[in-house]
Amino acid sequence: MTQDWNRFLSVEAKNRHPSVMKTVGGPDIISFGCGMPHSDCFPLKGLSIKYTTPDSNFKKTAIGSNEDDANSKEGASEIYQMCQYMSASGTTYFKKWTHEHIEEFHKPAFRDWDCLIQSGATLSFDQILRMICDPEIDTILAEELTYPCFLESCKPLRLKVFGVKMDADGVDVNDLDMILTNWYEDERTKKYRKPKFYYCMPFGQNPSGITMTIQRKKDLLQICQKHDILVVEDDPYFHLQLDPSAKNVPSLLKFDTDGRVLRIDSFSKMMMPGMRISVVTANNFFVKKLTMMNELSIHSAAAPSQLIVYMLMQEWRQQGFRQWIEYIQANYRRRRDIILDAFDKYLPKSLCSWNKPSSGMFLWIKLRLDKFPKLDRSEDDSEWALELEDLVYDQALKEKIYLTKGHWFMIDDMVMAGFRATYASGEYEDLYEGSRRLGIAIRHVHENLYEK
Repeated sequence: MTQDWNRFLSVEAKNRHPSVMKTVGGPDIISFGCGMPHSDCFPLKGLSIKYTTPDSNFKKTAIGSNEDDANSKEGASEIYQMCQYMSASGTTYFKKWTHEHIEEFHKPAFRDWDCLIQSGATLSFDQILRMICDPEIDTILAEELTYPCFLESCKPLRLKVFGVKMDADGVDVNDLDMILTNWYEDERTKKYRKPKFYYCMPFGQNPSGITMTIQRKKDLLQICQKHDILVVEDDPYFHLQLDPSAKNVPSLLKFDTDGRVLRIDSFSKMMMPGMRISVVTANNFFVKKLTMMNELSIHSAAAPSQLIVYMLMQEWRQQGFRQWIEYIQANYRRRRDIILDAFDKYLPKSLCSWNKPSSGMFLWIKLRLDKFPKLDRSEDDSEWALELEDLVYDQALKEKIYLTKGHWFMIDDMVMAGFRATYASGEYEDLYEGSRRLGIAIRHVHENLYEK
């Protein structure tokens, strides 16, 4: 007899489902779907670890005690911290470097700020959700197209997310202001608690590839001050600013004078996702609360990961780090330009359009709905958009090209059909071949609809 183990699950666990952000595998499939960094952009080429052995009866186990190692004393304190329990906010040496990094690149405009070393951006925003929001009661505002893993983190906590419109410059601040001003009058929102924060990805936004302008960032903070809400700035693509003219655009921390921004930095895109290292920068009050949460959950981000990144930074110094950033920017700029050239050659411009991202790893492909005849003329436009997206997605898989569906990123039903495509991990020839296959898939769906 099969047991029904569901009866033991909490409401939160019952609301957890597999993430949609999984790569479809298979022979000869080219993926434009999963935003994995390219291996050329991993700085780590090897590791060397020394340890005691049974043959020595585990003697001389004290850190830095090996007399045969001329460099054994060097880094002894860091290695000790790596092996020992440590502060839930991070190792002292890595936190010191992180503070210097945040000051160097972001220059927070408020004084009372601190950093917390965390185990990846996903855990960072999950803990922020738990710190700020009451399950089943609170609401959140986010860009109308947003990161599915954030939405999937909200679902188990039964948090309602409302979308805010976007344009080419980022969040539509007029729409944000209108939503908050009319919150308790609008039929859509009045039965819910007013949001405590706005979630955004300001650089190379996932999935749209849009980068928020400086003026729009200032306007966003003014609206959030006016309505007294926080901003969660999830920013893994800050160091992937691809266009020379757009480089060194500051983060929201630069303009936040009263400490309402909680910023998440990640080492996944600029170095190695396997390290699972992120940094939360916020005012001291929130950092202390997040540190308490670490103490009774993960305790701390993995110390070996912190040490590896720290030693790398000690080797590179600030100048070397800047050279590394320039290297990966050039790498992804080249890949972006190749996929744009491939799209121009192979995708039917009469049936779809796409943007040129100035940051990040993604671009947005938008199908021209008016060019595809409906299968059912009585069908609602948003339902037809979803159906068309599925038709192109399925045909693309038959052509052995994988993309992520646009509706996976949509908070509300939208009259839009599209796909997120990444140029980050593909080889140059795959970017061309995948684009050719995608063009075939889009044309095939269009021709079949007319035949029906």
